[in-house]
Amino acid sequence: MRALVIGGGAIGQFLAAKLRQGGNEPVIFARPAGAEALNVRGVTLRTGAASTTVPVRATADASDPILAEPFELAIVAVKAYSTPEAIDTLRKIPACGQASILTVQNGLGNEEELEEAFGRDRIVAGALTVAVDRVDETSIAATRRGGLSLAPVGATPHNWMLLVWESTGLAVRAASDWRALKWSKLCINILGNGVCAALDWTPAEVYKDPVAFSVERACLLETISVMDRLRLIPVNLIGFPVGLLILAARSMPAGLLRAVMANRVARGRGAKLPSLLLDLRAGRHVTEVGALNGAVALNAVRNGCQAPSNSKISSVVSGIAAGQIPWSDYRGSPAKLVSAS
Repeated sequence: MRALVIGGGAIGQFLAAKLRQGGNEPVIFARPAGAEALNVRGVTLRTGAASTTVPVRATADASDPILAEPFELAIVAVKAYSTPEAIDTLRKIPACGQASILTVQNGLGNEEELEEAFGRDRIVAGALTVAVDRVDETSIAATRRGGLSLAPVGATPHNWMLLVWESTGLAVRAASDWRALKWSKLCINILGNGVCAALDWTPAEVYKDPVAFSVERACLLETISVMDRLRLIPVNLIGFPVGLLILAARSMPAGLLRAVMANRVARGRGAKLPSLLLDLRAGRHVTEVGALNGAVALNAVRNGCQAPSNSKISSVVSGIAAGQIPWSDYRGSPAKLVSAS
């Protein structure tokens, strides 16, 4: 099976390497320098103490001859804010004209953008729970824990995709409600992420501090409240029992919940720092916070409620990235997030 992976970052490289190990033919569409490096060195995949180098093909040119033959699958593995760019790329490649389109992006809104561009029956929502970290330009480290959950956006089931991923050795699971799937993944993505970025703290630092954790807890409870409004039933993801997380958030005292979640979040992330924190430390001017905390706040308003903590985190992180808010205003100061939320 031929698959085009749009995005040469850690997730794109991981999925391309797994597909290649399963006997498939992935091609990574990446930035020019990244594509050149991948063609020369392949992808080095590290899992625990094991390390394997997998040859892959890559390109940055939509007219490259390696893109001429038809693709059965296109995987969108870019940041949420780059979805329009991914759509433009897909439109430029005729060989993807009939391909099923799998999005493994974090956050909300990506499926709707892809549906508008290509029709809902071609779109499959994915939730990847393997923690993947970039070591260098062509090397990645992945945890053994986790897998890929899939749910069709339209009426076409795409069951063949389950068999493809099973052949790679990646744990895979089907879900029936793609919205519930994405909101369940969102519950995980906002943990140890936006609050960390605003404070310039690691997840361990946030979970040690009762004040910082109170903001983290409020963001999660607001997300759950919007899910209730939307009548979405939590989906247990591979390695992450989201239903149990939601039950604990609703019922546990804050102190006990903090102790339980500190261990869980740390194990889930491994040594990987949160994506939003990495973006701010790298000086990036745009982040995915709008598709994460910002999306919770927006959907809250649309459904007759409020999500002030998510709204605050979204505005603070976005403002810091854009250079409109000095990071020093919030760095190491959790009380400022509470007083303004």
